Amino acid sequence: MSKLVQIPEAALAALLREAGHTESVDAYLASAEVQAAVVLGEKLVRRANAAYWSRFWLLFSAVVSWLGFFGAWDAEDLIAALLLTGMTVVEFKVYDFFRAADVRGAVYGWWNQCLFSALFLVYGAYHGLFAAVPPGLSEWIDASMVPAMLEIERGVYWVIGVVGAIGQFWLASYYRQARA
Repeated sequence: MSKLVQIPEAALAALLREAGHTESVDAYLASAEVQAAVVLGEKLVRRANAAYWSRFWLLFSAVVSWLGFFGAWDAEDLIAALLLTGMTVVEFKVYDFFRAADVRGAVYGWWNQCLFSALFLVYGAYHGLFAAVPPGLSEWIDASMVPAMLEIERGVYWVIGVVGAIGQFWLASYYRQARA
């Protein structure tokens, strides 16, 4: 929902006179200050579309993390679930700010997506450095394949971390460009 409302021209003229403006309504609306505010408002509302989809991806990730936690009672899943839940709540608020053409959406969105970007790097680096073959799987594979599997797993996690971080940082930058 945009903050812009329609008011009769005569009412706007009266408001402008009360505020000490001497120009006409048309001149005021054509002024650089008003046009800059309109452009900024349009930018902020366009960011709402990106935040709309981002919040659902974050929500999906949080739900999957909670399911993983309740399935295995793993500390790593608990940490991920808590962080993703918090970021999801913030992203829903970012969406509301952008829909209202509020510049706080750009600020909160920037920090939320930068955190997500950093967490992608941490996740990829952690699993890339400490890759391990799951205990149940080592019975099913040839021991000579374990080093190759570990290298593939490390590579996949590094790619996930770097690509995810780049994507989230791009979204953070897109949000930030909507600031005044």
